[in-house]
Formats: sequence, structure tokens, C-alpha cells
Amino acid sequence: MDITTPAILFPAISLLFVAYTNRLHSLSVLIRAMTTEGSNESKTRHTQEQLDILQKRVTYIKRMQVFGILSFIFNLITIICLYINYDYLANYIFGFGLLMLSASLFFTLLETLISTKALGIHLKNYKS
Repeated sequence: MDITTPAILFPAISLLFVAYTNRLHSLSVLIRAMTTEGSNESKTRHTQEQLDILQKRVTYIKRMQVFGILSFIFNLITIICLYINYDYLANYIFGFGLLMLSASLFFTLLETLISTKALGIHLKNYKS
């Protein structure tokens, strides 16, 4: 493996962090709106159910970010190992970094699936 292989992942991981941060920001705005006294969102029948789902989503986003950061760190260590000619070690570290990136994407999938459940609750509340 040459140094360009792990270097290609840096922009991809950075873009993932932008997406993760946007998701977290959107959730924080929604949670604040739902928990503010006097708001219309805080008075619906399914508020507690929606807040429980939002709490799970925040947990998943936190895990997405942690595994993404670990992936970024292992990617950086891979480049350092390649630079100092520890190619054998670099291959293992790069593989571990890819596992961390896969875990981050797995939690992204879970968060996406649970967000559609929250939308279903919101639509059910709107119909009633």
C-alpha cells in the first residue's frame, strides 16, 4: 500500500463529519422546541415517545462521531507508519481504521432507520 490509499479517505471522513454535525444540530433544535414550555410541540399526545426516539438518535449520532474520529486517527497513524517505513504495521492499522469507519456507517444506518420511525409518529399525531 502506498501513502495515497489512506490519504484518499481524509476528505470522505471530513464530509461525513459535516453530515453528522448537521444531523446533531437539527436534532438539538427540534429537542429544544419540543421541551420549551408553552410551545405547540410540547403539548402533543406523542411527545414523550418522540423525545425517547430523539434521545436514541442523539446516542447514535454520538457513536457515529466517536467511531468516525477513531477512523480518522487510525488513518493518520497509517500515514505516519507508511512515512517511517512500517508498512506491515500500517496495513493492520489501516484495516482497523476501516473497521471503525464501518462501525460509524452502521450507526448512521441505525439512526436513519429510527428517524423514519419518529416521522411516522409525527404523521400519526398530525392525523389525530
